[in-house]
Amino acid sequence: METSTNRGMTGSNAHMQEEIESLRSGFGKLRSDVAELFTHAFGVGKSGAEYAREHGGDTVEQLKHRYADFRRRGADQMTMVEHRIEENPLSSAMIAFGVGFVIARFMHRRR
Repeated sequence: METSTNRGMTGSNAHMQEEIESLRSGFGKLRSDVAELFTHAFGVGKSGAEYAREHGGDTVEQLKHRYADFRRRGADQMTMVEHRIEENPLSSAMIAFGVGFVIARFMHRRR
């Protein structure tokens, strides 16, 4: 004869088994979802890296062209200043002396 306590244990065991199976199923689904998430995330990361590689090269080329343009403009400006100095050497010397004098006064006051 089975007592009521034994039946309760058997029912409890069956319920416990159902819960364990439910947890296993849930963990299995969670594992597959996480694997899918990582696969998707790595795919997005790879496509982002490819995008950066493709467009990064274009940006670098644009920067090189801008740098070359600024460098050319700077050289043109220096040539222009040199010509002005050659055309007006006395005025240029006086301006340089005045600027140097003002800077020296400011530097002397700071000490």
